[in-house]
Amino acid sequence: MKVLSVVGDTPGWTYISEIFHEMLPASTQEAVRHPELAAEKTKAALEPILLERFSHLDFDFCFCFRCLDRDSGWVSKARLSKNDDSHSWYTLNHVEQASRSLGMDIVVYTEDVIPIKNDKDAQKRLLGTEFWPFLQKTLPKYKKKIPMTDKDLELLLSTLHDWLARQGWITEEGAQT
Repeated sequence: MKVLSVVGDTPGWTYISEIFHEMLPASTQEAVRHPELAAEKTKAALEPILLERFSHLDFDFCFCFRCLDRDSGWVSKARLSKNDDSHSWYTLNHVEQASRSLGMDIVVYTEDVIPIKNDKDAQKRLLGTEFWPFLQKTLPKYKKKIPMTDKDLELLLSTLHDWLARQGWITEEGAQT
C-alpha cells in the first residue's frame, strides 16, 4: 500500500468532511501554521499506520464519503481498479502508487444527518455504523484479487477496527468483528 486517498461529497453544513480528514496526516500548510496541532493530527491519522503495516500489499485505498438524499438511489459500494493512467495526478507528480486501488463509496443519508446536524460525535458514529460493517463485508471479497493472505486480511480489519474505535467512529461493544 502506497496511498490512502480520502474525498467526500457532502453538504457544507455537516461535519463529515472534517471527520473523514482525521484519516490523513496534517498537510504541510497545517504543519507550518500550527506545528503542535499538526504533529498530534499526524500521530492520530490512519494513513501512516496503513502505509507502514501494509507496505507489502499491492493496492491502495480510495475512500469517498457521501451524504446524499435517500431517494438518490446511491448505496455504499466498492470497486477494484488498475492504476495505469499515465495522465493521473499521481503519475504526473511522480507519486508512487500500487498497481491497483480499492475504491469505496460510503453513503450516509441526509435524512439521517439532519437530526444530528449540530452533533459532530453523532455524525462520526453514523459514518462508523455504515463504514465498519461495509469494510467487514467487502474486504474479504477482494482478498484474492488484491491479493492478500488470511493473516493480512485479519490484521487489516483489526487495524481498521482499532483506529475507528480509538477515533470514536464506532463503540467497542457495537463493533465486534
